[in-house]
Amino acid sequence: MAERTRELARANERLQAQVRESERAVHLQATLYRIAALGHGEGSNEAFYRSIHEAVGELLNAESFCIALVSDDGQWLDFPYYVDSSGAELLRRPMGRGMSEYAIRCAQTIRLEAEKISALIEQGEVDADTYGNPAVSWLGAPLMGARGVMGIVVVQSYRSDLHYTQQDAELLTFVSYQIANTLQRRQQAEALRILNAELEQRVLERTQELRRQIVVRERAQKQLKHQVMHDSLTGLPNRLYLRERLERALGALKREPTRRFALLYLDVDRFKLFNDGLGHGVGDEVLRIVSARMADCVRPPDIVGRLSGDEFAVLLENCPQPSSACLVAERIQARMAQAIEIGGRQLHVSVSIGIAMSRPLYQTVDQLLHDADTALYRAKAAGRHRFVLFDESLHVSSVNVLDLEQQMRDALEKSEFEAYFQPIVRLADGGVTGYEALIRWRHPQLGVLGPGQFLPAAEATGLIEMIDWHMYRLAFQAAPALLGRDKILNINISTGHFHSRDFPQRLLNLTAQAGVALDQLCIEVTESSLLSDPDAAAEILGRLHEAGVRIALDDFGTGYSSLSHVHRFPLRTLKIDRSFIAPLGQAAQQRSMAIVSAVLSLARSLDLNVVAEGVENTAQRDALLSMGCTHGQGFLFGRPAPLGTGASLRAGEP
Repeated sequence: MAERTRELARANERLQAQVRESERAVHLQATLYRIAALGHGEGSNEAFYRSIHEAVGELLNAESFCIALVSDDGQWLDFPYYVDSSGAELLRRPMGRGMSEYAIRCAQTIRLEAEKISALIEQGEVDADTYGNPAVSWLGAPLMGARGVMGIVVVQSYRSDLHYTQQDAELLTFVSYQIANTLQRRQQAEALRILNAELEQRVLERTQELRRQIVVRERAQKQLKHQVMHDSLTGLPNRLYLRERLERALGALKREPTRRFALLYLDVDRFKLFNDGLGHGVGDEVLRIVSARMADCVRPPDIVGRLSGDEFAVLLENCPQPSSACLVAERIQARMAQAIEIGGRQLHVSVSIGIAMSRPLYQTVDQLLHDADTALYRAKAAGRHRFVLFDESLHVSSVNVLDLEQQMRDALEKSEFEAYFQPIVRLADGGVTGYEALIRWRHPQLGVLGPGQFLPAAEATGLIEMIDWHMYRLAFQAAPALLGRDKILNINISTGHFHSRDFPQRLLNLTAQAGVALDQLCIEVTESSLLSDPDAAAEILGRLHEAGVRIALDDFGTGYSSLSHVHRFPLRTLKIDRSFIAPLGQAAQQRSMAIVSAVLSLARSLDLNVVAEGVENTAQRDALLSMGCTHGQGFLFGRPAPLGTGASLRAGEP
């Protein structure tokens, strides 16, 4: 009886610890949202920094707290906000040998006690006069900006009974990224406000001048022409206007072949979900906001036009190099990254872009539009939210969608789709812990095709779910020979399955028929798929989780609501997107290391597994190991291969 009582007591302690950890995670989530919300406020800087101080103070002791920012030229350190219990006064100073400068040079979170601080002073790393009043415990986390360290957030203690812990350091590290993002949003908003004010002033001055020069009849004629040549919903130039400008640009190109221009063809990703799911009123408002944001990204004589529906075009009249067009495309996609709030609901919008550069062989506007549209199709086929520059190879690889649909139907009947498997391994020793099932099409004429070459068309034609179920059956048939008793099988779930309420039961029935243990199955979902219908996704994932199926969030960090997904859905694993892994081991790895470290800290605090995707060399693997990442996936360990070939090899073999 006594032993049973002790077991119950220990179980109760573990349960209470889990509850405290869950409450801590929820508190951290709420604090990060508060800090993020500050970036959209219009209050004074003093109120803004005071609110950050209050938010940080809810997570750890912040009796002495300051935010320091590096000047644009990197020569000065400013202290826009500080509270110091010792009464010290922090003034703007040249970048020197203070504690803040030391942490900025290190570009990582620094936690120091008095003895270590004294040692740094003796070593000359920190100047005692610049440092000021000695602290008992000092904790600082760098604020990482787009071009490196932009400043630092510091808490320190002068009390012998207050020492900061490693957990405090992890909390401040994670919060520092949100503070840095919020600061940058405020800075960008202020720059945009000033720019808009200047633009409004110029427009006002120009309007006043025109009113003195233009007669009533000329104004009426101009208004009529505007109505004919512009879109009534967005106010942008319409297809007719754009074709006219393109005709003029082609004519100028014939007269002056060295003067080049570029056409950007844009399409709003997943617009049908907004229009059909939320109503045409919301869809129209999304188009108005998108058009305004695109217009902000160009300057005369360049124009943005709406062609039809959710299709837009940007004409860059003087664009000598493809790199210039690519910079405009990047600027547009970055501008779209900010959430749109309509009717109390936050929507996340992205665009796919095809780019065609002017060439002497273009004789008609339709030829130019066709090539830009071909590049746009390739951008959407590659996964959306990206841009593709047209080249001659796209002519060879472009396939009519209707023909491709019939070919895919034939491929299903002839079992041309195959399951490939890529190992997921322990980074420490390369031991295989599971496999991700990936689809390939063994095309009778074109050879083996990757998913990017046909899945977008499958989604557009409604065949994606049929192909998915075919893929699941193939993967489950291979599972017994592939997995053994201790490995995990990962399968990918398309967005359309979240609109089918019987999907969980159908998947569970299929696993039972194939003899696949539910605790050896992991489904991977992307952040964009969860955005289509979050409530339905939460219900379906919840039912699968209750049945014992593992759930992984794929491409973590590339979406817009990563933290809310971690909190809302029953996840077991985060898969860090390959875009954050690629820079590791290179000179410009600092920002990626900071982001990966933050994800690992978040995962540890929420007891989640982490898999790094796209590990292609030993330098990346070693960097991940040094940060505490335990699992990885990529060409370093094995390429996707059918059962019995590369998938059966020991990880790391060629």
